[in-house]
Amino acid sequence: MNGAWWRGRRALPGLAGGIDKDGGRAAELLAAGFGSVEFGTVTPRPEAGGNPGVAELTARLRMAAPCSSDACRIGIGIGMNSAAPPDALAAEWLSGLELAWGAADYLSFNLSARAYRPLLAPTHLPMLLRAFQVVTAERDRLCGDGAHFPLTLKVPLGVDDPFPLTLAVAAADAGFDMLTAVLPDSPARLDRLNLLAARLPRQTTLLAVGGIRNHANVRAALAAGAHGVQVHRIFAELGAACLPDFLATEATIPADIIGDAR
Repeated sequence: MNGAWWRGRRALPGLAGGIDKDGGRAAELLAAGFGSVEFGTVTPRPEAGGNPGVAELTARLRMAAPCSSDACRIGIGIGMNSAAPPDALAAEWLSGLELAWGAADYLSFNLSARAYRPLLAPTHLPMLLRAFQVVTAERDRLCGDGAHFPLTLKVPLGVDDPFPLTLAVAAADAGFDMLTAVLPDSPARLDRLNLLAARLPRQTTLLAVGGIRNHANVRAALAAGAHGVQVHRIFAELGAACLPDFLATEATIPADIIGDAR
């Protein structure tokens, strides 16, 4: 399995990470009607403030529901512990991948949270490239021959900084299957998304998150090059009552936009 299950099937949004960090709402969220639900972000070791760590979250998810459901895919967001120095990123991500293995349909490595924004500097590029290479190599080793497991990088697009785009392309080149682009709160948000879409390899699945509140926002993101979207704040505000408007998208988005058009 690769990131292609986001494409051309149904125009259902995914639920972004941050709503449920400990798996306590897993049964509810997986039954809500999303195409996917991402849990976390969690770190390899537990931290105060509702972060139980990867092992505890995966244990709860295994009890709540199996992965690879046709109804709803399960994702786990992976971060790094606050006490870890920047150069430990590869080791932190590797530990998170190994602890989460077998409990999700994809893993999302998070560089968008405020705590990780200092890593988004050109001086850290060699360290970031190593982290990409380490986790994709371990993924390939664990999968063995004839199988595949999708990894995604979650990165803020910013308004005019070229580095996030460079980083996203580097992750795709290293073997990440999906990119989750956090759209800026800016009139240029869709221009940035389109710019990234044009630079990514054709086989890379592009997801958009941030400010997606209705089916018109979904249409706009897909027209700008995304293959799918995630929602967060609108669900935090309205709960499952937000979903009927998104489900209307399925009947209104032309097939050439939903499909593998890039």
